[in-house]
Amino acid sequence: MLFNEKIALGIIQQVGEEEVMLSVQGQNVTVPLSKEEAEELHQYVQVQENWLIPIHTETHELFLEHEDPWNEEDMEELMEISCSQEVSEDE
Repeated sequence: MLFNEKIALGIIQQVGEEEVMLSVQGQNVTVPLSKEEAEELHQYVQVQENWLIPIHTETHELFLEHEDPWNEEDMEELMEISCSQEVSEDE
């Protein structure tokens, strides 16, 4: 999936019954959820091997895809962060 400037990956911090808390581009975002959305998100978290979720940065719409889980090791953004942290640790 190609992202445009309005779609970012959020890191799920906490999933509740009525809301989900994410870290999106370094900022904490709380997204209210309907009962159906909460159930779908709980299912999404169980299927995924990580806690990443695409989110529209303006509307806070979540994109829950069950078929194609995100592989953190293949994501350019996370590889860059990991590499920079390894360099910092070596210094």
